[in-house]
Parts: sequence; C-alpha cells; structure tokens
Amino acid sequence: MKLLIDEPEQPRMNALPATLRVVMSNERTPTMQVRACTSCRIVCSLAAGLFTLPALAGTPGALDHVPSDAQAVVVVPNFGELLNDINTVNMLMGDQGEPMVMMITSMIRGMPGINLDGSLAGVLSFEEGEEEPEVVLLIPVSDFNAFSQGHAEADGIYEFDMGNDVQYFRDAGGGYAVMGDDAETVDAFDASAGNLKAHTQILGKAGNRIANGNDVFVYANFGAFADEIAAGLEMLEEQGEMVEMQGGAEAAEGFDAMLEALGSFANDGSSFAMGLNFDVESGISYDFGLQFKDGSDSASYLQNNGDSGKYFNNVPAMDYFFASAFDVSGNGIQKLMGEYLEMIEGLDLGDMAGGMKMQNMMNDVKGGISVMGASDNVMGGLFSKVLNYMEVGDADAYIGASQEMYAGMGEQMAQLAELGVQVQAGMDEDPTSIAGVDAYGYNFSMDMSGLDVGDAMGGMNPGMIMGMIFGGDGGPSGYMAKVGNGVLTTMSKDAEFFAMAAGAAKGKNTMMGNASIAQTAAMLPENRIMETYLAADHLINTAGPMLMMFGVIPEFEPMGALAPIGMGMSADGGGVLFRLALPMQTIGAIMEMVPADAFGDDGGDDMDF
Repeated sequence: MKLLIDEPEQPRMNALPATLRVVMSNERTPTMQVRACTSCRIVCSLAAGLFTLPALAGTPGALDHVPSDAQAVVVVPNFGELLNDINTVNMLMGDQGEPMVMMITSMIRGMPGINLDGSLAGVLSFEEGEEEPEVVLLIPVSDFNAFSQGHAEADGIYEFDMGNDVQYFRDAGGGYAVMGDDAETVDAFDASAGNLKAHTQILGKAGNRIANGNDVFVYANFGAFADEIAAGLEMLEEQGEMVEMQGGAEAAEGFDAMLEALGSFANDGSSFAMGLNFDVESGISYDFGLQFKDGSDSASYLQNNGDSGKYFNNVPAMDYFFASAFDVSGNGIQKLMGEYLEMIEGLDLGDMAGGMKMQNMMNDVKGGISVMGASDNVMGGLFSKVLNYMEVGDADAYIGASQEMYAGMGEQMAQLAELGVQVQAGMDEDPTSIAGVDAYGYNFSMDMSGLDVGDAMGGMNPGMIMGMIFGGDGGPSGYMAKVGNGVLTTMSKDAEFFAMAAGAAKGKNTMMGNASIAQTAAMLPENRIMETYLAADHLINTAGPMLMMFGVIPEFEPMGALAPIGMGMSADGGGVLFRLALPMQTIGAIMEMVPADAFGDDGGDDMDF
C-alpha cells in the first residue's frame, strides 16, 4: 500500500483549496519514489490534510517528550481534529474525493487506546551517508494496554505487522507510545518528559509563535547540526584560494566577507521553523521563522517594534496591483543600516559619489510605502500609477541628494553607448507648483534603438517594451516633493495623479480604511516591519483578456472584488517571522478560472511515499 499525493484532475474550488489529495493505491508509479516505513506513510497521509486543522493555543505537549537535542521535529497539535478535517476536505472535494479516505480515518479512530485529543510528533534523525532520515513517532495513547492488545511482545517491545512492513512500539509513559521501524532504536529512544522548556528556548520568540499558532509545524535545531554546519563552512573556506586565482584579490576579499557573514549567521542561529494553518472562514497561511541565540550579534539586529501598516494613511484610496509598506525605525534595523554605511564609507567610489550620498540618506529613512496602481491602459504605461512615500528626518536633504544622484547618472552610464543604449537623466533644480506643492520633475530614459537584440526578444522593439512599462517617457519619470513628514515620488508626469497622491500623503482620502486589506492584514503577524498585498482581482482582470486572446484560457469573466494575498514580516525578540496569507475566497476564485486540463490529462505528477 502506498500514498499518492498529486494534483487533482480538476483543480476546482467548490469550498476548499485542495491542491493535494490523498489516494491509497496498490499500483507502482515511475515518479518520485521515497522509501519509507509504514509509520512514515501514516505521517505523510496525515500531512496531506494538516492544513485543515483549526489553530490551537499553546505549545503541543508531545514536544515535552522529544529529546532537546533532536535534529528536527514535525508536530501535529491535535490528532483527532486532523482526522475530522481530512474527512471534511474529502467530502468537500466532491467527485474528486476518495472513498478510501473515510474508511482509513475511521479505522484509525477505531484503534483501541488511541488518544484522539493528544498531539503527535515525528522525530527525525539524519545520519551521514543515509539518503533518508530515521523517523520515530510519538503517538498519543489513553490506554497503552488496549493499544498493544493482540500484538506480539518481547522484552517490552511490541510488533505491529502491517503487511509489507513491521513496526515496533513500546510504552513511553506519560500518555505516549514510541513507534518506529527499528526495534533497537525504539527501545533506546528517550521519551521521558521535561523537555518543553528547552524546546521553548531553542524556538525563541519566532519559533514559539509558529508552534503556538499553527495547525502543524516543523522545526530544525541548529545546535544539533553543528558538525554539519562546521563541515560546510570548511568546504567554503577551501574554495577561497580558487576564487582568488580566478577573480583576483578583490574577489577574494569579497568572498571572505561573505564567508565571515555566513559563519556568524550559522554560529548565532538557534532554530528554523515552518508552520501551516487553515481556517475555513479566513484562509491558509504559511509561516517561516528563523531564531538566533540570545545575546548574539545577529539577534541584536532583530529587536524592532514595527508598525508598517501606519503608512497606508499616506497613500490615496485607489485600485492597485500591489501595495508594500515597511518600517525601518526599529533599533535593530537602524543598527544594521549604520554598520553597513560604516563598512562602505571608506570605499573609493569614484563617479558613484553622488549615489553614495543618496545611500547615506537612506539611513535617514524611517519607513514608507510603495503602491503600484491598477492601470486601465497597460499598453500606455504599466507603471504610470506608481508612487512611493517615505518618512525621512530631513526631506530637503533627501531631495538634494537625489538631484546630485540624477545629475551624475548620464556620465556614470556612458559606457552603455558602446552597446547602442543612450541614457539621459536629470532632475529639476527649481520646483513646479502642483496643487500647492513644490514638485521637482525628474527623468531617466533609455533610447535602445541602437541595441542589437536579434531574436532574443522575439523580434519585439525594446523601445516598445519600455513604452508599455513606463509610457511615452521611455523610462521612470515623474515628480518628487516634500509632503507631510516625508518625500513623495511618482513615476509619471501626470499632474492630476500627483495632486491626489500629495493630498493622501497629508492624510486625506487614504487607503487606511480599505476593508479588503484589513481582512488580509488580520491574518498576518503583529509588530510587522513589512507587509505587502497583491490585489488578485485587479491583476486577474488586467491579465485575463490577454490570456484569453492568446488561448491560455478559453474564456474570461471579470473578477469581482477579492481580499488581497498578503505577506508580512516581524523582526523582534531576536528572530524573524515571515508569513504568507491566502484568503479563502481569493484562492477559490483563482482556482475557478483555471481550466480543468491546465495540469495535463493525468492531473499532474504523483509522489509515491
């Protein structure tokens, strides 16, 4: 018996975004095959439905029985809820559901002595020379005597004959049974309680947020991979001489700097964690977290109080393709930026001095937001509705540094003329008054008519591509102005759009009240230093007609309003947490427009576990 996880034959979204389905089969498949014990297959089959569990508060109790020096752990917080939701997903898949699933979940439920309210853990051990990790399961039991009834036993080790495989298990105490495919490993596994505090410390703030707020999570302990990390760094060091031979002393110096950064990163690392959460009302979210040791240099950069969302009060309420806000005012980020500027301060930049001054001004930035507005006329300039707002300490100095940078751009890029590209750049010395705001016009254009591209661009004129992106100016051109507490920059010479953006920069008719953004933002982590939203509805409505014209999709109906796909990041407590949030309504709408044969006649590739 094997588990196949594949793309559904008809990836429709009746109610849930099922991109995985569980199929029990006796056939063999030529696609990716992974040798695994039956217990691994059980975990894999469960994993296909893990995204359906409701979020549970508190670190799962199974971790208390996992040795603190474990290399990696996979945890299911609630075994019974998992089985419930696998059945729910299977039913909601309709004709794509598998009749065997409910029978299998019912068989598991019917196993005597199983604690369906407990958490389950898989402890992974990686040995040098082995392709696959050894897996030991911690299975929650309410009555071990009932669980072991009818199985052969020798010296406290029981055999579980599952046809092609034999699993071994024993009573670990504390409401858990240890199971694996090697009797000696099962016997030697230390499942004693008292390890939760150690795991909590290794996970840190980022890892614990993932462990406490997801339906399933995986975490790797950096300390348990110390030998492997050291060996990897040593291999990189050995390549340093080759880099110097091929690239010279400067290349070697850069390589050494990179290696030093990697070494600090590896030595300071505590854990890496991933999490997956599903809520039938809101949607799916994926977490990725990296935690560093308390007191380490790396951890010192990740001590930030973030409020990136406040900058939505500085951009106009408008249709958009994407909107991305950031907050770099935190102590840790400011420290990192300061050290970076100190590092490059002594470099001989030559003609790049103007750019260096601009780079120094970046240390004055406290945060900001970029918005790419939805454009009705893609052929007339996809970026025509792009704006940036940045909060800075000295807006006049920032604009002055920008003027110097643009003044030197043409000379700095003169060598492109040899390739047939003529660059013109500049920024007004005196402002133009637009809606009562002093706006400085700027331009950066590239004439690529002399560029020989052959067939590399499918015969399309490079100038036409630039026109599609930036409009008639042939490059990013627009206005820059001091507005409110920051600097506003647009990427078109549209005075009406600039006036609207300038009003919003002062807090007038802003995007702060956007309900669909707020819906997705509620799924993201708190204390964010970055958040980005992709408006699937406007992106689809812009690309849909073109996809239909080129035959990618048979027909297209305009999409109604949808909550955006969101991404958010926090960097506090010595760790960084990144989350991708996919609203349920949005996933369903996207999948509805995907043609039934988009993944091929066979519904996609199988993965045989």
